[in-house]
Amino acid sequence: MTDTDDLARTLFALETNTLTTAAMTARITRAVIEWAAARGWAARTEARVGVGEDTRLGFVDVIVRRSSRQPDLAIEIDSTHKPWSVDKLRHAIGAGMEGIWIRWGDDGWAGSFDDVHVIQLPVPRRTRSRARQLSQLELWQ
Repeated sequence: MTDTDDLARTLFALETNTLTTAAMTARITRAVIEWAAARGWAARTEARVGVGEDTRLGFVDVIVRRSSRQPDLAIEIDSTHKPWSVDKLRHAIGAGMEGIWIRWGDDGWAGSFDDVHVIQLPVPRRTRSRARQLSQLELWQ
C-alpha cells in the first residue's frame, strides 16, 4: 500500500455528517497532520512552495516531511475545483516532492493526472446557516 492509499483510507474513515465547509477543511487538515505524526513525520501547514528564485506560486496547504529516503509530500485540500492547486502541486513536484490533491465538496470529479495523486472524498459542502436575517430597519435601530 502506498502512502497516498494509506492517507486516503484515513480520510475516508472521517466522520463528516455535521461539519460545515470550513470545519470540514479544518478536519481534513488535522487528519493529515495526525496521520503524518503517527508515522514519525513532520507536517507544516500553509507552506511556501518555490523553486529557486520563482516563488510566485505561493503556498500549499500542507507539507509533510518524510524520512530522508522519501520525498516530501505537498498536499492541497479543496472543496471546489481549483486548477491552480494542480499548478502549485506540479511546481512542488518540480522541486522533488510528491503532490497530493485532496478534493471534496462537490460532485465534480477532480480528474486524474500522471504526476499528481488525487484523493476524491464524497463529502458534500455545508455552508454555515445564518441566524435570522435582520431587516434594514432593525439594523439602524
